[in-house]
Amino acid sequence: MLRKISEPSFKLIEYITLLWFIIYVISPLPWLFTNAFAVRGTKFIRIPEEVTLDNFYRIFRGMSPRRELGLMHGGRVFQWIMSSFILALVAMGVVLLLGSPAGYALSRLRFRGKDLLMTAILLIGFMPMTAKMLPLYKMCMDMGIANNLVGAGIVIGAGQLPFQIWLLKSFFDYVPDELEEQAELFGCNRLETLFRVVLPSSGVGLMASAFLTFLSGWGDFTNSLLLLRSERVYTLPLGIVSVATDIFGGGEFSIHIDLAYLSALGIIFIIPPLLVYFLFRRALIGIKLGRIAIRY
Repeated sequence: MLRKISEPSFKLIEYITLLWFIIYVISPLPWLFTNAFAVRGTKFIRIPEEVTLDNFYRIFRGMSPRRELGLMHGGRVFQWIMSSFILALVAMGVVLLLGSPAGYALSRLRFRGKDLLMTAILLIGFMPMTAKMLPLYKMCMDMGIANNLVGAGIVIGAGQLPFQIWLLKSFFDYVPDELEEQAELFGCNRLETLFRVVLPSSGVGLMASAFLTFLSGWGDFTNSLLLLRSERVYTLPLGIVSVATDIFGGGEFSIHIDLAYLSALGIIFIIPPLLVYFLFRRALIGIKLGRIAIRY
């Protein structure tokens, strides 16, 4: 009897908690959209009395929200977008080129200390960015890859490698050994088996890893702030901060908030990841409840 009375109440608590979490996650999006198309931004979610594209017009015309700055360079936003794309694609390439062989080796090879090595890789991934900022900056300066988009992309990709190696290993674990045995019967060595059999069979995992790495590179701020000091190589996150604050000005820190303008920049910022998601969505749907769909 007590169990029947208590079960509905627990279900109700679960649904209320889930609903609150959904509202917490979703609520910034309508605020962003309503402000982006409003004449004047507000701190609350409010349907604009007049819908306008003026905020996007100001952005692509290079008009700064800070009157004392006047006009920015007309193509600056396009430059920020291209820089973010280059950074994300380089990071994605580093992860796929280095993470795939590493994940495959950890999935297939049996050697002493393997568990310790995998634990060490994971612990390296948990190292906070603030603990390695200074040595990382010094190393990049000595190697001549600071203030360079490709260099920053390599750094971001290297930072993503520990987690992506674990992710790719879990996908490779689902590839049947029989496929590799058949490839060996046809004369393939380990490397040929990886590229001709294993990688095509675990394409879902590669796409998932590529998508997650792209998101990390596209939205990266800390590494970009540390390594990209010249305005000509700013990415979109750095560009958004540069028009809203004086953090790069060298003077007293201050914030200049034009909510409508910054909301329009936020819309521009989230569009490319959404497009990439729709590009990879069929592969990502293949991952359900921890089960991996592998075609062979």
